[in-house]
Amino acid sequence: MKRTCWAYAVAGAVLFSALSLWAQAGRPTGPSPGAPPAKQEPCWKEVGISQPALQQRRQIAEQTHSQVEAVCANSSLTAQQKRQQIRQIREQAHAKMDKLVSPAQMEALKSCRAKRGMPNPAPATSGAGPCGEMPMGGKGKPQTSANPPKNSNPQEEP
Repeated sequence: MKRTCWAYAVAGAVLFSALSLWAQAGRPTGPSPGAPPAKQEPCWKEVGISQPALQQRRQIAEQTHSQVEAVCANSSLTAQQKRQQIRQIREQAHAKMDKLVSPAQMEALKSCRAKRGMPNPAPATSGAGPCGEMPMGGKGKPQTSANPPKNSNPQEEP
C-alpha cells in the first residue's frame, strides 16, 4: 500500500511538472495580442523633424487652403486667373514648407508611417479641380476621363 501511494505521489508530481512546462511552452514570448504595442518613438522624431516644424507646416497648409477657397469664391476672376493664382499660392506654400522640412524628410516620414500601418494625413482628392470644376486636360480642354487616349489620331493606331 505504501508503494502504491508513493508511486501515485511520484506520478502526480511528474504529471504536474509536465503540465506546467507544457502550459509555459504554449504561450507566445512577445506581448499578448490584446496588450498595447511597445512604445515607439514617433515617426517625426525618428526621421529628425522637430515638432514645431511639423506644426508650422500644418499651419501653412491650413492658410493655403483658406487662400485657395478665397480665390475660388472670387467671382470677379476668370477660371484661368483662378488657376494661376492658386498655382502661385501653392508654389509659395511649398517653398515655405520645404524650408521647414526637406522633401527627403517628408518622404522618410511617409515611409515610416506606411511601415507602421498609419494613414497618410494628406486629404483624398475627388478628381475635381480646387474650385470644384473638372481638372484641365491638355490644350485648355476639360479632361473627361481618368485615362486620356494615348493617341488622338485613330489613323496612326496599329
